[in-house]
Amino acid sequence: MEPRAERRPVMPIPRDRVLLRQAASLLGADIAPAELFERLIGVLATVVDASVVFIALDHGEGKVVVDYLYDHGSYAHDTGIEVTVGARSLEVMRTGETIWGNRRDVWEPAAGVPPLHPDRPWTDDTVSAIFVPLRTAGRSVGCLSVQSTRPDAYDPDEVELVAAIGHFLAVAVVNRRMFEVLETAADCDHLTGLATHSKIVREIDAAIPSSTSVQPLSVVLFNVVNFAAFNTTYGYAQGDVILKTIADRLRERAGSDVLIGRFGGDVFAAVLHGKLRAQVETWVDRMTKILHGISYESRNNVIPIALACGYALAPFDAAMRADLVALATLRTGLSRKRGTIAVGDDDVDAYTLHGRFDGLQTILDSLLEHDPFLRTHLFHVNAMAKHWAEYNLDLGADNLAKFLQASLLHDVGKLLVSDRILVKPDKLTSAEYLAVQEHAAYGRTIIMQFEEYADVAEIISQHHERWDGAGYPNGLASHAIHPLARAVSILDAFSAMTLDRPYHRGVSESEALEEIERCSGSQFDPDFAARFIAWRRAGTIPSAR
Repeated sequence: MEPRAERRPVMPIPRDRVLLRQAASLLGADIAPAELFERLIGVLATVVDASVVFIALDHGEGKVVVDYLYDHGSYAHDTGIEVTVGARSLEVMRTGETIWGNRRDVWEPAAGVPPLHPDRPWTDDTVSAIFVPLRTAGRSVGCLSVQSTRPDAYDPDEVELVAAIGHFLAVAVVNRRMFEVLETAADCDHLTGLATHSKIVREIDAAIPSSTSVQPLSVVLFNVVNFAAFNTTYGYAQGDVILKTIADRLRERAGSDVLIGRFGGDVFAAVLHGKLRAQVETWVDRMTKILHGISYESRNNVIPIALACGYALAPFDAAMRADLVALATLRTGLSRKRGTIAVGDDDVDAYTLHGRFDGLQTILDSLLEHDPFLRTHLFHVNAMAKHWAEYNLDLGADNLAKFLQASLLHDVGKLLVSDRILVKPDKLTSAEYLAVQEHAAYGRTIIMQFEEYADVAEIISQHHERWDGAGYPNGLASHAIHPLARAVSILDAFSAMTLDRPYHRGVSESEALEEIERCSGSQFDPDFAARFIAWRRAGTIPSAR
């Protein structure tokens, strides 16, 4: 028979090691700081006498605050108690050395340092105290203090134990702050300070399953129109200024119950909870008016910043986040086509076309989808042509048809002009201006391909001729210019002056009418100018739809 192996006695693990293991495990756990502190007090109480325990942390700029406090049986966090000059907490943080003692005259700071609760002097009954620095990587981030009402409460071993816990606590504090920085970076856009794309997505994912017909979830998108052209013209630094301005307006005016975020480079998002469609429409209308006022002042002009807006509601429009965002994005595209009017439906025919355009649908579609500013301008001119004709132009059926067609198609030649020039948010150079002037001749060439529109093609080619002969492309004067071209030129100029364009903010109607009156007999046919001014001043204001 083999001899039995000798069984060695199991040595008990010292209690201080048990405590350190418990503290290390606790400090490494993923729990809230307030709960962590409360549990840590429980661990400390198993070994040391503690009537008061606090953790004071460095908040930067010389400010040290008691963030967590156990005081005679009660727990508190975010106390707001600021550590004053001369306190032992500041001393141990400065030196990195522990201060402790079993009599007040050993550890007590200099006279004049107030207790934790100056309004409750009877609670200032500590006799024995330990102050250890929360120090890691050669830097103090705070102080841990353990205090007792008993004299001779602590010995050197217990002080060493509290100091070791202080080290673990310092690591935990630094790690948590690093995590908070990373978490903030993940949720907060570094440029605008708004929520990031990922935070917006998480918000929608969390809320969309519980959205109902009476508690819907809405996603609203705002997209800066022609922002790439702005960056090209003025530089990305100025582009960042615009994005920050938009973000500030949204943050200040959206409401505290609305999550606002930067959803892409030039796209902003808002998530609204529990608002019915009518409430969302009211909110969107208010915000679009606020955002409409944003401009950029260049060296010689005021450049309007336009934002298209589209929105969708769950569960009415979609029941999944991807579908909801896709629909809001589609409607933002429709908003661009409609001149940045906010869109919450899929009705692409919100504008009314006045006139017949048989055989021109492909060209018309290309023209109206080319640029949101141009689209708004063309619909504006077309609507005014109908209402002006009804007021005092007295046109027969044939001329009325041509007038309405030319009013919408007068800028069709811009399809052949570089987009870079058309959407440039600044004054054009001489060469660029000459390139734009070609659009009148280009328009004639395009429309002359359709025999039944030959007269309309001539009107289009002449709508930038002037009464005094100083216009383009052929320098025609007075009655040599087609009469309907003379009328279209006034509509074109008035719309260009009063609507926002990529290169300027629109002026008031009264200012535009004064300019037309001033240019009557030089740029404009005086008879048509007088008729137009009489119509506008009569108060017959047409809808642009």
